[in-house]
Amino acid sequence: MSAIAQPIAVQLKARPKKAYEYWAPTAKVSAGVLAGAATILITAFLAPHWTNWTQQDITPDVVTAITTIVTFAIQYCVPDRRR
Repeated sequence: MSAIAQPIAVQLKARPKKAYEYWAPTAKVSAGVLAGAATILITAFLAPHWTNWTQQDITPDVVTAITTIVTFAIQYCVPDRRR
């Protein structure tokens, strides 16, 4: 009966702390941020010519698609150096 009343001691394994206490962006993240910003600026300069080239207005959907595709392509070219 005394065995039932005693709490069972459970030992949990503590995870070892990593060498860093903060999150640092990788090269892919940095390249993606820069590529996205550059692509948005480039599409802003190309917007007046877009109608002449495609005979359609440039909409936010078109800008988003172009930015996403170019950003992905640039991030794909950057090597991943994580351990």
